[in-house]
Amino acid sequence: MDATEMDCYTVGIEVFPFAYKPPPPPKKVVPDKILAILKKYKHNWRLDQLSKPNRVTPKYVSDEEGKPIQYKRPEEVKLDPEMAFYSDQLATPALKNLIHNKKMYFNLKMMRKRFRTNLNKAWNSIYNYYRKRERDKKLKQMKKDKELEKGKGKPKVFEQMETLAKPKKVFVPPPPKERPKQFHNFAHLDVLASPKVYIIQPPKREGVNPHALTYEPTEVVFRLAKLPKRFENLPKMLQPGVVKRAALRYKITPRTEALSVPRTTREKAKDDDDFDPWAIPKNALKYKATPRILDLAKPRERS
Repeated sequence: MDATEMDCYTVGIEVFPFAYKPPPPPKKVVPDKILAILKKYKHNWRLDQLSKPNRVTPKYVSDEEGKPIQYKRPEEVKLDPEMAFYSDQLATPALKNLIHNKKMYFNLKMMRKRFRTNLNKAWNSIYNYYRKRERDKKLKQMKKDKELEKGKGKPKVFEQMETLAKPKKVFVPPPPKERPKQFHNFAHLDVLASPKVYIIQPPKREGVNPHALTYEPTEVVFRLAKLPKRFENLPKMLQPGVVKRAALRYKITPRTEALSVPRTTREKAKDDDDFDPWAIPKNALKYKATPRILDLAKPRERS
């Protein structure tokens, strides 16, 4: 091929003598005014107090050389037995991890014994109680299945058939109760029916105690024996059948005198007349008393 027939390509190369400009710096969080104030007060007491921690935990103590020494609990401080028990139970690793590690490192003879002890501790912990019960059931079932394969035990189907083949219990009715014997001892009934004899014992002492006759009362007893003054001027009790002096001096009014006169009754026209002077009139039976009359009809309370 000729040189004129060949395709020519031009390649342009650009060179940047200077690097890219860096990004602008971030804005200041603290304004310039506050920074100027902080520069004036270099030793601020409030800032020193706020920089100190609230709680100082003496967990690690530095040695003279500056190395950290682990803090030891004093021997006098002891955990509660209940807390110590639960901490030991929680310290056991999970069963899932132990079984997985046992499969991985089963070839190492040194680790087998350690895995067995840890697995026994984990199974006996209180947090795996129900899992252990399920595991024991499965182990018993596996043992029975092995015995069945060898021909030592019986399968469950035959055991159920034997229990179902047994006859049911026949419940015999209870024996009849014995009739009560006829009573013949009627003489004893008379003894029971007779009333009891109660003996009234006379009192041990009769009369006044001789010590009471020779007793000399004190001033307090004399003072208590006197009647209080509030009971001296009490009104006399009402005597039945005795009219008060005020009632004898009372001047009767014409209205009261008219009401005190008895009602006139008609004379009997004939001897066979059925007139009853004590009969209550019909209008009086129909009368409805007012609350005031019912209040007045109540007897007066006398002390």
